[in-house]
Parts: sequence; C-alpha cells; structure tokens
Amino acid sequence: MHKIKEISLEALPEVAKKELYDFYEYLTLKYGKNVSGEIGRKKKYLESVAQHTFKLPTGYKFNREEIYER
Repeated sequence: MHKIKEISLEALPEVAKKELYDFYEYLTLKYGKNVSGEIGRKKKYLESVAQHTFKLPTGYKFNREEIYER
C-alpha cells in the first residue's frame, strides 16, 4: 500500500484549490468512495434529470422549419 503524504494547500491560489477539490470529488465518484458523506454528483444529476423528465404527446412531430421562422 502507498504511504499517503499530507499536503498543504496554502501555496495555491483559490482557483487552484477549487480545481483540486473538484478533481478529488471526481476521483471519489469514479472509484466508488463517498468520503464526505454527501450524495455523489452523478446521483444528484440523475435525480435532477428524473425530476425534469416529461413525455411528449403521442404523435408529436418536431417541425424544425417552424422554429427557425422569422
């Protein structure tokens, strides 16, 4: 097993700290560990999609020409 070294974020600007945190969240999501106890981004996204999903009426036809009329 690898030794984990403590790192200091003091030398980084706020933008880099945010980027590092986002990368950390990505890795925890990718490898299936949810260390922070929060719901993962993927799960939140899928819940949001389910909440905003709707069905179009039967026989609905999309008319591209109508959309671009001026």
